[in-house]
Parts: sequence; C-alpha cells; structure tokens
Amino acid sequence: MRTVVTVFSKEGCHLCEKVIETLNSLSARFDLQVMVVDINDDPSLQDRYLLTIPVVQINGEDVFDARDMGEAATYAMVLEELLKSHGTTSASA
Repeated sequence: MRTVVTVFSKEGCHLCEKVIETLNSLSARFDLQVMVVDINDDPSLQDRYLLTIPVVQINGEDVFDARDMGEAATYAMVLEELLKSHGTTSASA
C-alpha cells in the first residue's frame, strides 16, 4: 500500500527543498506518494508550521521537522528510519 508523505514547506525554503529531494530519492525504494503543501496558501498552516518547516507527515502524523535536521547524511537516515518505523514497505519487497 502506498504511503502518503506530506511535506509542509514554503517557496524559497532551502531546507524544505533538501528534504523534498531526499524523500523523492527514497520514493524509488519505498512505495511513497510525496505531497508538498505550501504553508503560505493557508494562514492556519502558517501559524502552525512557520517556525518548524520543513515538517514531514507520514499518513497524517507529524514525524519530522527542522529541529531534526543535521547534516544531510544524518537527516536522510532519519527520514529513512521514520519511513520504516511507520510500516512503509520497500518497493523491492
């Protein structure tokens, strides 16, 4: 079953771009649907996420945000582990 991964982002957010790129690269190994939501389109999302973007949701649950960022290799591993821990299956399985 395809896992929905949502990234709350905004235009010009370089950290957001890195997380989206990482998730897109992981989607080749996992059955992911990566959706990007621009918080600038919704004032309630701005209020909720402005200080913590990029925020990643897996199946509707916030699981990762800017406070979890470190070096590129570190956050890529964190995102991969989060996908595994949320029951996302490998595309090769």
